Amino acid sequence: MSAPLSDMPEASPPPQRSTPRALDALRQQSFRRFWLAALVSNTGSWMQSAAIPFVAFSLTGSAGAIGVTGFFQYLPFMMMGLVGGSLADRFPRRTLLISTQTAQAACAIALFVMVYTGTVTTAWLAGLAFVSGLAAGLNTPVWQSFVAELVSRDLLLNAVTLNSAQFNAARALGPLFTGIIVSGIGVSWAFALNAASFLIVILVLLSLRVRSDGARRPVSGGAVAGIRNAGRYVLSSPPILACCMAIAAVAGLGSPLFSYLVVYGEEVFHVSGVRLGILFGAAGIGSVIFTPALLSVAPRIQRSKLLSGAMVLYGCSVIATGLAPTYITVVLALLCFGGAYLAIASTINTTIQLVVRDDLRGTVIAIYLMCLTGALPLGIFIWGKASDSYGIQKVTVCAGTALLVVTVLFILTRRFHVMADADAARDAAAAGETLSKANPKSNPTPH
Repeated sequence: MSAPLSDMPEASPPPQRSTPRALDALRQQSFRRFWLAALVSNTGSWMQSAAIPFVAFSLTGSAGAIGVTGFFQYLPFMMMGLVGGSLADRFPRRTLLISTQTAQAACAIALFVMVYTGTVTTAWLAGLAFVSGLAAGLNTPVWQSFVAELVSRDLLLNAVTLNSAQFNAARALGPLFTGIIVSGIGVSWAFALNAASFLIVILVLLSLRVRSDGARRPVSGGAVAGIRNAGRYVLSSPPILACCMAIAAVAGLGSPLFSYLVVYGEEVFHVSGVRLGILFGAAGIGSVIFTPALLSVAPRIQRSKLLSGAMVLYGCSVIATGLAPTYITVVLALLCFGGAYLAIASTINTTIQLVVRDDLRGTVIAIYLMCLTGALPLGIFIWGKASDSYGIQKVTVCAGTALLVVTVLFILTRRFHVMADADAARDAAAAGETLSKANPKSNPTPH
């Protein structure tokens, strides 16, 4: 970096808000390597997420069995999330991630062996999904907190959106590959490829060095006191509380649809192979399609408007899926379903990341994820039981309608307007970055 011509600071106009370009966070090497590894690993995880309900439905032919298996698959996320968040605030996050990734790989290997040998039962499937969920529940809040260590604060919104983009790209690719694998070499190989994908992340994590390495951050009063403090903090922070309420509604009412796409494929539209893979992956493909627009437009839109509009589109997409008369129309509905979820997830995630205190970041993210992972298995279970009695399409329409009603209530009560605090934090970070670029000597670039 070249030095200024004079030691005297030059007069400069007030800093203007600077919007990072769509891929700016990827210019930071550590984030780029982690992002690429995460894309591979999450693709494997989504392959497994699509394969588990497929195996459950193949064993029983019942939507209720999908509900039971999904309940045990996602319940551990809620059980372990607070523990993972507390650990993320106390111990080196990179080391924690290596441990959780290794545990998930071991569970994927066990699933592969049992499905490949034909010894799997619904009980074993639910049990192994539960154990894998325990490791994933620990992993998720640590993962979310770790992203903030890889980029500067002014690029946090960009990094979180890109992280959501790779997650949703994997959401498109993983189920698509599963659909193809099911008709080709057999569903068991989805679990084997998932196990192999964890190795990529572990190797990258071993090569990274971040500020939390070797650090043990003591929390006053211990882990329980830290969780209690974080809970009080969430209740006293209107933006974070609004995020928790929104994600609980989305996860409980709309998100269970993904677990029942196998029923749509097998019983409603009677598709297999690539067409089944496209049905599984349509939501993720929609997320990828929406990503460029979200990256360029979202920083200029108030969060309250962005979240409200995305939740309305999400609810309408769920309803459209239930009413879709043809395979093409259901795929189009799922494209919108995935794009809307990307906008919801990135808006909520960045809101929390921008306003949360750093010493409580991991635990607060865990509380948010507990709202998501508590509502999701309950929703999956209820969808399954209701679908056995009334049919998957009627249940889908009713759930989407309920989500729209809840969203309208949030809008009418101005629940989302408190997100202005996050907009202010985003603008302050952008202004600070502009100022540092205007005065490079007084703000040396961190290494």
